[in-house]
Amino acid sequence: MALLSIKAFSQASETIYVEPFDDEIIINIVAPELKPLIYNNVDKKAEGLLIDTLNEVSAQTSLKFNVTIMPWGRAMLEVKSGNADAIMPALYTEERAKYLVYPQQQLINFYGSVFIKNSHDKFEFTSFEEMKNKKTVAKVRAVLLGVQFDEAKNKGLIEIAEVTRLDDALNMLLLKRVDLVGTDGFAAYTSIQEMGIEDKIAVMSISTLEEPSFIAFSQSFSNKHDVNKIMLMINQFNNPNRYKEILPSQ
Repeated sequence: MALLSIKAFSQASETIYVEPFDDEIIINIVAPELKPLIYNNVDKKAEGLLIDTLNEVSAQTSLKFNVTIMPWGRAMLEVKSGNADAIMPALYTEERAKYLVYPQQQLINFYGSVFIKNSHDKFEFTSFEEMKNKKTVAKVRAVLLGVQFDEAKNKGLIEIAEVTRLDDALNMLLLKRVDLVGTDGFAAYTSIQEMGIEDKIAVMSISTLEEPSFIAFSQSFSNKHDVNKIMLMINQFNNPNRYKEILPSQ
């Protein structure tokens, strides 16, 4: 059963002292690549801003982390089966909460979903209700883009082409194999910057809602350890809002 209270998303403004665990706890985390938060370096070792945070937690507390980067679908299967202790970052859904345990505090806040189009495309997104022509949208498998997006899919307003990596979706767009790419705004900015395609695409906002994302734990791990206490310890060295500073001013 998920520990998450939907109303308990906000990060405390002041540091709360957490009594350390008596024994060392090793947490094996799986994660999809999401630059600059999580990615493999040239030596195939995990790096990124979230990795830096976890390394600091490891250095200062009895929590120790092993992070393995893999495609989202495989990562979800690993933690669902108990082969991994946790997955990050993971948005909360009722379906996922059937087999993942969400702590009360989030790891990171994301800031809205977007559509990406080719720069010469005259299409302007205002709302799903006003879409007159069906669009083919590439998105990373298992990435959630909101209730309205799902409803538009069910109504036949959009057709989904699922891929493993956001870079693959963007390349499909550039090759005109799809009309749009749908993704989180943070992921969009970092991938576009990494690929150097700022002059070839345009970004349109779908939603500006803040979306908390978590380290979600396997049920087997949560049966042995207090995951709320673990997240309190992590967030002594982490501010879920600090990653917004990477984004350009809106």
